[in-house]
Order: sequence, then C-alpha cells, then structure tokens
Amino acid sequence: MSGAPESQPRRIAHLDMDAFYASVELLRHPQLAGQALVIGGRRRSGGASAAGEFARLADYQGRGVVTTASYAAREFGVHSGMGLMQAARLCPHALLLPADFDEYRRCSRLFKAVIRAIAPRIEDRGIDEVFIDFDAVPGGAAQGGRPLAQHLQSSIRSATGLGCSIGVAPNKLLAKLASELDKPNGITLLAADDLEARIWPLACRKLNGVGPKSAARLEQLGIRSIGELASCERAWLVDQFGRHHGAWLHE
Repeated sequence: MSGAPESQPRRIAHLDMDAFYASVELLRHPQLAGQALVIGGRRRSGGASAAGEFARLADYQGRGVVTTASYAAREFGVHSGMGLMQAARLCPHALLLPADFDEYRRCSRLFKAVIRAIAPRIEDRGIDEVFIDFDAVPGGAAQGGRPLAQHLQSSIRSATGLGCSIGVAPNKLLAKLASELDKPNGITLLAADDLEARIWPLACRKLNGVGPKSAARLEQLGIRSIGELASCERAWLVDQFGRHHGAWLHE
C-alpha cells in the first residue's frame, strides 16, 4: 500500500427550482401566496380580469393540461401533465393562471446567472434545473457540500425571490433523486451509507430513465422499490428487459 489518502467521493449537485412557474406567478401576484394555483390552459394576456379576479379551475372547460401547480394544489393530487378537467375534480377551488413562458425563461436566465457566478461548471437540464460540479468550486465539497448548497440557495432567493431544492451526491442520478426528497427549499446530502434508508424505499418510477412501461413491467415482476431492484441479478434483468436496458437497470 502506498499510504496515500483515499480519494473522496465526487460531489455532484442537482438544483431544482421549487414549483418554478407557480413561484414566478406568485412574484407578480403575492396576494395569492398559500392558495392552490394551477398553471395551464391556453395562454392569454394577464392572469386576472380588470376587476382583479382570477379564473377558478372549477369553471374550466376544455382539453388543456396542467403545466404545473403550487404545492397547495399538489396536496390534492394535482400534477404536471394532468388534464385540467381532471384537476378541477380534484381541486375545484384552485385558481387557474395562464402560462407565460417569456417570463419563465427570463427568470430562468436570472437564476442560472447566479449559479454560474458561484459555480461555473454546470450542466443545463431545462428551464428550471441544472447539475452543478461542486468539486470544481474551491471548498465546494466541504461538509459534504452543505455550505455551498446553502450559499446557492440564499443567493438565488436574494437575486430572484425564488426558492430551490438541492441534492448533493456522488453522481447525477442520485443527486437528482436527492433534490426531490426534502422539497421545498430542501438541501439533501447523500453518501453511500444513506442509500438503504433514503433511496431503497422509493418507487422504481422515481429513477430518471424508468418510464411508465418499465415501471409497470417491474411491478408485474414483483419489484416495486429501488431497493428490490438493486437486489436483482444482472443476468435476470437482461433476460427480462434486454441487454441494454437490463444492464442499465442493474447499474
């Protein structure tokens, strides 16, 4: 043995804005804080009438879908991609606001500029999320990455008024899972010792890359959690899902 210190595990972060579109709307309409909001439907100018009244989801008629929902609406089971008519049955008292993607893109540029000024090595993954290489920031891996995550959170809120959640882990897949665990405004650090308690109980569908068909097939095979998937033999998964996807599931 050389006696050299063991290399530390990588610190990769996934930063995900909290209910991004709904949060941007709340910046413009702070009087709606705490209310159930659904963003979706056909875009129109402004979210309220001249009298300052907002549309009620219960009054919606059409075939539009939910773009996103505030956390108050999510508590009733409303989620992105759901039909607005179905959402109205679940949460009829919610307010319906039209999407304003020009404003969402403007806010996206703002928060990403804040991140780049602090941690310039990022991977842009969409309008409301990025991966960040904490190892590329001097001291970024200290205390598992918590101080840097806190600095990013506070800097983004100061510059934009928006909140985010950050997961920090040895790789991108785990970091993305981690960012969802303690929303909103969460910071979740994952190490190898944390996987059994925090990751294994999650549904396989939570894995980025496991779609509805794969999740349904896994459930048919009696595999409902990530932990159960992790215990499967590689050869068996390849037999069930094919050489490429089966090997990916095992890895």
